[in-house]
Amino acid sequence: MKELLIILAQLEHLLQSKTSFALATVVHVDGSAYRRPGARMLIDSEGNWWGGISGGCLEGDLLKKAQMAMFQQKIKRITYDTREDDPFQLGIGLGCQGLIEIMIDPIRENIQQVYKVIKSQIFSGKGQFARSEWSTDKFSMSLINQANLGWEETSQVFTEYLPPRIRIWIVGNQFDACSLIDLCLNLAWEVHWVGNTAKMRKSIREKVQAIYDWDSVTGMMSSDCLVIMTHDFERDVQFINQYIGGTAFNYLGILGPSKRFERLEKQLNVKLVSDVSTPIGLDLGAEGPDEIAVAIVAEILALQNKRTGQRLKYRESTIH
Repeated sequence: MKELLIILAQLEHLLQSKTSFALATVVHVDGSAYRRPGARMLIDSEGNWWGGISGGCLEGDLLKKAQMAMFQQKIKRITYDTREDDPFQLGIGLGCQGLIEIMIDPIRENIQQVYKVIKSQIFSGKGQFARSEWSTDKFSMSLINQANLGWEETSQVFTEYLPPRIRIWIVGNQFDACSLIDLCLNLAWEVHWVGNTAKMRKSIREKVQAIYDWDSVTGMMSSDCLVIMTHDFERDVQFINQYIGGTAFNYLGILGPSKRFERLEKQLNVKLVSDVSTPIGLDLGAEGPDEIAVAIVAEILALQNKRTGQRLKYRESTIH
């Protein structure tokens, strides 16, 4: 998501300029590859690029092909196939053995359409499918309700799932909340911060989407993630009674041990319908605010992606 937001921000600038640029999209992968279908790379005529379509081994070669596409103003379909034993057959030393198909589009009107569709979608608060179709003389991209994901080679149609930007509410203004906010911002999550606004660090409050005093919270949605870390038992009880009862959030985590939560439940006059994560976070042996922030974010990502949080070496099915 962060990479996509960076591309959108740069596109906003490029679309207002006279600079030529191209957008490369991974549309199909067979075998091992660092990036999956939907990964994008934006390249301008000066050789600058944002995003990526591999772990760094393809970008240099793709840059040259994108510059040729810009010069010719023609859409190019590129295939990298390293499934043979020789990893240097393309002269770029790939570390993965797989086939990767990429569409390079240098047409300004086409990229502008992609920009509008993706931007409207990721800020909509819900996930949706997007269908892109390339042909000799036209391009179209539209949102659809449901579809089969993947690449249709004969029709040159690519269908992907565009997730919404993760929106998280962090309740509390102690230093561990600041560590969690910093990490979420680094991932380009939309952060809403609740607490004593007079005690919030100015350097952080200027970066979040919005700040709220304890009694001025508005706009929570069931698709949001919520982390309560006030270090104040009575404050937790009051906040949950006021805002949380009856709503099933995408994620609800409450800092503290199980016994504290058992005491807290007895003080509530509302029903919690969310599956509450408490103690909060994955079992990483985390110590200190920064490591605890990693454990919390890891748990949210695992739940979002329907994963267990186990080590990948023990996963029996494919990674993606």
